Amino acid sequence: MDVLKQNKLLFRLIILLVVMNLAIVAFLIFPKSSNPADGRRPDRNIEEILSVLKEELQLSPAQVSQLKDLREDFFLKESKLKKVIKSQRDSMNELMFNAQTDTGLVKAIAKRVSENEFKMEMLRFDQAKTLKTICTPLQMKKFEVLVIDIRDYFKPRKK
Repeated sequence: MDVLKQNKLLFRLIILLVVMNLAIVAFLIFPKSSNPADGRRPDRNIEEILSVLKEELQLSPAQVSQLKDLREDFFLKESKLKKVIKSQRDSMNELMFNAQTDTGLVKAIAKRVSENEFKMEMLRFDQAKTLKTICTPLQMKKFEVLVIDIRDYFKPRKK
């Protein structure tokens, strides 16, 4: 302790290092708060896409509201299905790498995973069908051109 009293600079450096270490540990332990609760990527702003669609397709306020509701409903259903699929895959992985693998059970779980993946694709299809009822034929024609741009927007970004 006498060494620390004699050299205030050394004491301050030690305190700074301790604070920095605690900050790094806290950063690594606690999840990032920027991730939305529904699992969407924070760098993919749905509001931005809606504003582009509103402008490009000349959507009415009622159409924008319907589109928002459609997207929210889709993301709710999608996130539930993703959780189920993840749980099923985790169970399947445990069984596959178990000492006594029950092949029949693994196949049954794999089949349920594929059925839920099919449900996911049908959700997307239902969303598209509902979108067609919201938009006019002229808006849908414009939307066909925008679909590729929107798809590219949602592609994972290369680091």
